[in-house]
Amino acid sequence: MAFQLAIPFPSEAEALRKNAQAEQRWTATQRLSAVVDVLAAGEALSHAGGVREAQLQYHLSLEEDWRRRMKEFIKQHVAS
Repeated sequence: MAFQLAIPFPSEAEALRKNAQAEQRWTATQRLSAVVDVLAAGEALSHAGGVREAQLQYHLSLEEDWRRRMKEFIKQHVAS
């Protein structure tokens, strides 16, 4: 059972089609600008969530652990 409103709204597919057609006419500069905007938005969301700093700290701790283990491995196997 479809619900009918007094004001017709375009379907989601129609709205996406219109957006895609408009974006097809963009210049290379406009496309690159859109990519930069999306990357900036992703970076802002990452920072806003507070997860980015935790991810960087976790990555650094893994890297330090790997270096420590490699030094131990080299001590045990190369010196012998």
